[in-house]
Amino acid sequence: MSWEWKLIRQECIGCGICADVCPCDAIHMTRTMAYPEPVPLACTGCMSCTQQCPVDAIEVTETTETDLATRS
Repeated sequence: MSWEWKLIRQECIGCGICADVCPCDAIHMTRTMAYPEPVPLACTGCMSCTQQCPVDAIEVTETTETDLATRS
């Protein structure tokens, strides 16, 4: 089982809090980036980013191996 991190861009304000609080470094963001980006397969589903996002711009969902295989 793995987790998928999705950003809702129209809601994101680019604050970077999600990247700062992620204990797995599953979210990449630098000062020059407008939006955070997920690091593939790094998310463990701890939901720290969703809990700290001030505008609810992040969705974290469980992904099964079948889901991953059908996307390839």
